[in-house]
Amino acid sequence: MKTPRNILLAASLFFALAGLPLLASAACTPKQESEILALFEQWDASLATGDAARVDANYAPDAILIPTLSNEIRHTSEGRIAYFRDKFLPKKPRGKIVKHYVRCIGNIAINSGIYAFTYNGGTPHRARYTFVYRKFRNQWLIIEHHSSGMPEG
Repeated sequence: MKTPRNILLAASLFFALAGLPLLASAACTPKQESEILALFEQWDASLATGDAARVDANYAPDAILIPTLSNEIRHTSEGRIAYFRDKFLPKKPRGKIVKHYVRCIGNIAINSGIYAFTYNGGTPHRARYTFVYRKFRNQWLIIEHHSSGMPEG
């Protein structure tokens, strides 16, 4: 009985240690961080066009969108376009990052923090966000995007 348990413990230790370099490499270079932050500006500029298909072009075909203004999780291009066209773009949103945390792990980058949106030129509303990007050849695309309102106002 001890042998399977020892193998399990050894395997657990191996996988735990194997993950350490991955965790240690989460820091981005200044160039990478700048590149990832520019992706938000690109996304926000696509919002300004009012064209839901142009906004969706920032996303990988199978990307997941968990939007602020809908309870429905969007996991297809058609679903994301419908959300942007029907729920978000009619409000004429303009976004600005307030606080960000960027991590880079190989061909994956994560930008999370707080952003503020004005709707129809009004008062900014803050929300929490996470964009997960994956580099496909030479292009970064959003593979996961979660946005939610601030729970305390």
